[in-house]
Amino acid sequence: MDWNNYWIKFMAIAEISKTESLENYFNQAKELGVPRDQVELFIKAGYVALPKALEFHAAAREADRDYGPIEIAQGGARGPGKSHSTLAQIGLDDCQRYPGLKFLFLRKLAKSATESFEDLIQKIFQYTEHVYIPSRNRLEFPNGSVIVLGGFQNESDIDKYLGIEYDGIGLEEATQLSERKYLMIKGSLRSTKPGWRERIYLTTNPGNIGHGWFKNRFVVPQRQGTETTSRFIPSNYKDNPFLSKGYIEYLETLPGALGRAWRDGDWDTFEGMAFPQWDHDRHTSEPFQIPQHWPKWRAADWGYSAPFAAYWLARDTDTQRVYVYREVYGTQLTDLQQARLIREMTPGDEVIRTTYLDPAMWTRNRQTDDVVYSTADTYQAEGIMVTRADNDRLSGKRKFDRLLADLPDGKPGMIIFRNCLNAIRTIPELIYDDIHPEDVNTKMEDHAYDAIRYGLTDTRDMKAREERKNNNPFVGMKGL
Repeated sequence: MDWNNYWIKFMAIAEISKTESLENYFNQAKELGVPRDQVELFIKAGYVALPKALEFHAAAREADRDYGPIEIAQGGARGPGKSHSTLAQIGLDDCQRYPGLKFLFLRKLAKSATESFEDLIQKIFQYTEHVYIPSRNRLEFPNGSVIVLGGFQNESDIDKYLGIEYDGIGLEEATQLSERKYLMIKGSLRSTKPGWRERIYLTTNPGNIGHGWFKNRFVVPQRQGTETTSRFIPSNYKDNPFLSKGYIEYLETLPGALGRAWRDGDWDTFEGMAFPQWDHDRHTSEPFQIPQHWPKWRAADWGYSAPFAAYWLARDTDTQRVYVYREVYGTQLTDLQQARLIREMTPGDEVIRTTYLDPAMWTRNRQTDDVVYSTADTYQAEGIMVTRADNDRLSGKRKFDRLLADLPDGKPGMIIFRNCLNAIRTIPELIYDDIHPEDVNTKMEDHAYDAIRYGLTDTRDMKAREERKNNNPFVGMKGL
């Protein structure tokens, strides 16, 4: 090892972290939960972890314990060196301590896999004995441990790694994957190595298709202090003193949601958000008793394996504001069970004008006693009056946008009761569709949005609404 170069690097960190000696660095690491032998392995390899990275390394060692986390994520802004610390943890600590480990390290590729990994490998393993085999995308160590280096451009590329057993996984840019795909690759974690607990390390930034599941799985438990099997270490560019001045200036001048995500690591707003006007405090309210004279109606989006969602809506006859005030959301429910649940959740004295259903629910595909039934038939047989919803996705998105905007009294045109947990959880997490940018990405968990969108069916035709004013719940709505 070139100790002179190492000490130059170390003293640069020491000056920033206010330490004055190697022993002080050991003490700092100890305070953050990093054991001395782990720091010694890193120093031997010429790697000096930054303070935020030390928190990550401490969580990785905690995973050795029976009660420790097995999903450990670094996330937030760009620039804190997440890739470097993740591969260092795998190759300089885990694979050195446990012979015969097989790790998968996956990253999003903008170029060939060989080019993508070579820079990282050269920086991290220059003082560690290893064999890098570019043709096989493998990094091998003398004790038999190996890192399989994989890449993906689309989440379908993940499929080639499924069904193979790994002792550990490192996954970069995790929010580029849907929750389903993440759970599938996580299912490849299976280890029989004595004394070793399988684990997965993740890095990412806010945004993209996986923003919602990552936030709920990692960020929310960290904020609430309820972490059990997960750990989330937030960080931003200020945690990395080695960033170039030019890159810092780039991050600090990024505007809007992209700037808040990449610079500040803001998980509550992100680029590509389908409803950037969403504000939890303004668009939600505590439940209250809906006045009996307000028009009320329902809307439902069918699902069985995917969630079925139904909502109750009402319109304030004075302000024309729409309130979404009740929710049912679940899976593995038959048409009959859905209909009965909707009926049971509606009080007997509540007058419901109609229930808007996805037009696909009129498809007849269930046969009983030589009679073919549709979902709509089943609902009607249970006493639920149904109306075919408008399923024009673009006009539905525009209606939704208009209702999220303010009415003349300065408050939004639609407010959702806070007992509608799944609507409040999923709507702000929706992103635009890449191919149809005026629409919501249908690969997201959009069932609550679709159901409420169906409930806005009659906002499309002011004249028709006037003609049906005796039984139309949207009579009198202005500007829609």
